[in-house]
Amino acid sequence: MTDRMLKINELIRQQLGEIINEEIEMPANTLVTITRVSTSPDLHYARAMISVIPDEQSEPVVNLLNRRAKLFRKLLNDKITLRCIPQVSFALDESGRKAYELDRLLDNLK
Repeated sequence: MTDRMLKINELIRQQLGEIINEEIEMPANTLVTITRVSTSPDLHYARAMISVIPDEQSEPVVNLLNRRAKLFRKLLNDKITLRCIPQVSFALDESGRKAYELDRLLDNLK
């Protein structure tokens, strides 16, 4: 991945995080973190991977964010300057949970 794409992904990640904190009402006692963003080379699409605490809220939060995708695109357009603002979709980042399970299994072997 080029340096330019890494910078774009990081910029979009930061801006999406700000938008979620400022504009989207989350369920009570729910923490949402954008772990990474992958943008297509033509800048038409971006997939944001999120982590949600508590786990029970994961599916409702992903659905909520994906339903608001048009709002995210509009707000990104207001915040950043790119020749094309990507259409954003959200998915659950399972890597944290998998790492925890693997760590727990390794602890049980000891």
